[in-house]
Amino acid sequence: MVNSIPLRAVPDRPLRLLVEVGDGRAASAILDNGFLEYCLEMGASIHVISPGTRHAPFVERYQLPGVEFSYLSVDAATRLRHPRLFWYELGLGKWLCARGLGGARRMMWRIVGELTAKADSKGWLDTIREIQPDCMLSTNLKLGFARGLMAACHRVGIPTVGNVFSWDHPYYHIGYRPDKLTCWSQMIADTLEERSGFKQEQIEIVGAPAFDPYSDPNAVWSRGELCDRLGLDASRPILLYATLGQLRQHWDETGTFRALISALDEMRLQAQPQVVLRLHPLSVDYYFEEFRSHPDVVFSRYLGYCPAMRWWPSRDEVVLAGNLLRHADVCISPGSTMAVEAAIFDTPTIVPTFNPVTPEEFEEYFRSAWLQKHFRFLVEMGQVPFPRTIDEMIEAIRTALEDRASFSEGTRAIREYVLGPLDGRATERLAEATISLARRGAPRCRTPKNGV
Repeated sequence: MVNSIPLRAVPDRPLRLLVEVGDGRAASAILDNGFLEYCLEMGASIHVISPGTRHAPFVERYQLPGVEFSYLSVDAATRLRHPRLFWYELGLGKWLCARGLGGARRMMWRIVGELTAKADSKGWLDTIREIQPDCMLSTNLKLGFARGLMAACHRVGIPTVGNVFSWDHPYYHIGYRPDKLTCWSQMIADTLEERSGFKQEQIEIVGAPAFDPYSDPNAVWSRGELCDRLGLDASRPILLYATLGQLRQHWDETGTFRALISALDEMRLQAQPQVVLRLHPLSVDYYFEEFRSHPDVVFSRYLGYCPAMRWWPSRDEVVLAGNLLRHADVCISPGSTMAVEAAIFDTPTIVPTFNPVTPEEFEEYFRSAWLQKHFRFLVEMGQVPFPRTIDEMIEAIRTALEDRASFSEGTRAIREYVLGPLDGRATERLAEATISLARRGAPRCRTPKNGV
């Protein structure tokens, strides 16, 4: 049972939650980890609005007594009535935050942001009146799918929660301002305050629901079991190479991996490691096809997919990913979140920043998009190797294999600074935070629910 929460009495009718689930990652990380069950146990009924509800397996996977579903059009959800004004408000808001003017940024939102959001809410007021929720949750706030829905909720006095789904999302624009935000850790909360002007009291640290399965004793495999499943040799080191994803049309993500395999073929590592090529869901398989016949390379990736929601891994696939991270001797990635997740298991991480095929384009893109945003905190910590040549990468791998403990300070810092609580209860805390706000009601005075 979920721990009881000392809040005001549940109203005469059951609490009703509106839960926006815009992508398969959020569905897998939050719904598959018991969010619906937690909320139902606390006396709520739930309405899930999602692009996935026209896919029968999606509804079947989450159908429970007390849960209803309706379709969310991504085009309608992301449509901006005044796009120029929206981007102007966002750009000026970022400028204000960069100068430490969080209060001015919040005022900017009230003057301009609320105006544009009100315009975007017009197509969703009837939906909100029909569902009549006591609170709304966006499971992945950065995507912006909940902007119009949240604005409609605010117009009729319904409180909203926005879940900051990933560790790097505070470094990108957040186009709406819910009453409460939930996130992984204090570092993320501080970044939300610094870069977007949110107040600390608006933010609740719950951890990362996506990591909850890693704490399940039933999801822990032995190294031998993992190797048997993937056809690996348990006596040899395992290098986990996690790709970044095909983020741009002409982006090459094979060059760094090709350089690694060539170095291993030249026996530059005496330990003779084997490599698990973990393809990002946005990576293109056939770009790596030349490596499929290599005797020391094993391919792995998520296969679960939901139409209109991109990748949608099953719990079994998530468990496999966790055990890969648990038993890898080194995790190598030019930008995948696996580079951060590896720290959960004290697995050394190496982040190569070079590509011998397109060195100029790769270095510039990596510097601007990754080192200054996505992996900025890793750079500032100075605890993770960022090799700029194949020689530097081989040396870092050699050090990790020979002296794993030398990486422990870095992995510990990532756990404590970035990842937040890792007790397997993040999804439960997210449910409690949502129910808590639903029971307390809107934190600021708005138009009554029966008016606009």
